[in-house]
Amino acid sequence: MTACRARHNILALKFFSFIDALYPMSILAVVWFYQVTGSYTTAAMMFAIQTISQALLEIPTGVLSDKYSRILNLRLSAFLWFISYFFTALSGSVSSYGTVILIFASVIGGLAGSLNSGTKEALIYETLSDCRKQSKFSVVFSRIMFWEQIGAIFGALIAVGTMFLFDIKVLAWTTVLFGFLFFISSFFLYEPITRQKSDKSSFGLLLSSCKQIWKDKKLRTLIGINMLQGQTAYNMEGVYFSSLIPSSLIPLARLFRQFTGATGFYMAAFANKIGFLKTLIFSNAGSFVFNSVGLLLNGIATPFINSATNLFYGFNHTAYNALLQENFSDKQRATMQNIQSLLSSISGCVLLLIFGTIADHFSLLTAMWCTTALNFIVTIAYYRFFRSKLSQKL
Repeated sequence: MTACRARHNILALKFFSFIDALYPMSILAVVWFYQVTGSYTTAAMMFAIQTISQALLEIPTGVLSDKYSRILNLRLSAFLWFISYFFTALSGSVSSYGTVILIFASVIGGLAGSLNSGTKEALIYETLSDCRKQSKFSVVFSRIMFWEQIGAIFGALIAVGTMFLFDIKVLAWTTVLFGFLFFISSFFLYEPITRQKSDKSSFGLLLSSCKQIWKDKKLRTLIGINMLQGQTAYNMEGVYFSSLIPSSLIPLARLFRQFTGATGFYMAAFANKIGFLKTLIFSNAGSFVFNSVGLLLNGIATPFINSATNLFYGFNHTAYNALLQENFSDKQRATMQNIQSLLSSISGCVLLLIFGTIADHFSLLTAMWCTTALNFIVTIAYYRFFRSKLSQKL
């Protein structure tokens, strides 16, 4: 019975992740924000508001997940995404208060993202614990993420079709329908039977999680290296790509990125056979080579070569999360995951400011080379970690 329920949960998580990524407005969100606000600066600010609100709420929502329920967090997250999508679409129909409504939708989106962050990974690990198959985490996690990438591909195709037949306003309301379907999909999930809830106070749980990360040198090293990665290159490459190819081709490059990402996550199931640290070295080295080739060419092929690095992201993300879950404690798994997410968000913002300044004072190409150099540093850091005595304890 336990094994049957675990299989159901894994299947439900695949569907849940697929619908989660099925966000047709994703590639045109900034266009919609600009139409509503009339300012590119204000439009960009909506993404910043969502990112900041999610970062601020990462730890409280992680504590909520550890103390009470994984499923409650995910259902609440799905419901709030639905609300966020609804108010985002509504902002285009209320001209006087459009910007205010978008700000509200962005804050709600940040809260929704924080409720999901860390909880889904913990749910996967604990579901596998129900049938004593924690060692299969990397396989199951990569398959679930594969379906998330497929969802993103379908979302992009729906966006292209809707824009061809109708307009962006119809696309915004279509996204609301998928948001409601996402909320419904959360009711197919079950709470793991063997899950251990924390009996500590919220502050005690947070303090205990921080202490465990600080005392565990393996975790400190892994999280520290990951803080150098973030999404800096991804956040900057849209502007870089637009300087090389027509804007009409950028969605095609993004779609190619999703295809390579899906392929990477599907193949990442073999990461446990290679070894997780070896996988991290290999994936970061591969990204460095592909990015370097793309930047050296600096032409029309560059966006597609650089987008192909998403193939390695699947390996990297799977191996990193597998190592984290193996070293997190059962009673504070989500809180510890969200602490590392918060640290990564903070470092990502700092790095984005640094590379943005480099782009302003030198060139966009120079800034992109700096992000690639950082990729090389991360590869060397993982290699040194692999060669150290600490890696023998993983």
